[in-house]
Amino acid sequence: MVQSGHSWGVTALASALDLPKSSVHRLLQSLIELGFVQKIEQTKRYTVSADIFEFIHEIATHFGRNHSLGDCLTGASRTLGCSVYLNMLGKRDSYVICAAGEEGSTSKLGLHAKAYSSSAGKVLIAQQDESEWPRYAPSHESENAGTSNAMAERFYDQLRQSRQKGVAWNHRESDSNYVSLAAVVREPFITQPRLAVALLMRYESLRLRDPNELEQAVLALATDLETILGLH
Repeated sequence: MVQSGHSWGVTALASALDLPKSSVHRLLQSLIELGFVQKIEQTKRYTVSADIFEFIHEIATHFGRNHSLGDCLTGASRTLGCSVYLNMLGKRDSYVICAAGEEGSTSKLGLHAKAYSSSAGKVLIAQQDESEWPRYAPSHESENAGTSNAMAERFYDQLRQSRQKGVAWNHRESDSNYVSLAAVVREPFITQPRLAVALLMRYESLRLRDPNELEQAVLALATDLETILGLH
């Protein structure tokens, strides 16, 4: 419904989802009760409810990390002259959960990329045991075994460098127009890191910046965010 932008009938939804009509009808009733979907009585079709944005607003503004770190990200974006993203690592992707700066509009929330091509994803994966690394590797992206192995080995090299430096880079891997670098943000009482802060800038602007200074800046910002979260 969100992607199409129009209303759907039960039969069309069942066909699109490859589910029985009875199952789709039950799902729709649950979504209506949650306030995510509304039924148009005149046409008996279903569409996204405006009330769903209350749920989105809760996540975007009141999710603990966003609520406490938002002002710091905004200030850092102004000071450093770039966009700043707070990212969380999922099963295989890295997700933007809070953003500030020129590229920090609401449309960026939930933006995600394969973790192996994301600076935030790489710096977080690097903190895991090496036995977990193949789970995130880009080996499935190529039909050629030799190419797949080379891509995976390059990925592992990036993780080793990231583990050593505490910073990971994304040089136009997820978007040809942008580069980013990220550092881990540790949380109290959570052993395995799941958050990273990333500095995002256009590729052409990187030549005007000192990479070493940027690395020190993102590490310092990560420390500031950890302090706000209460990490001692």
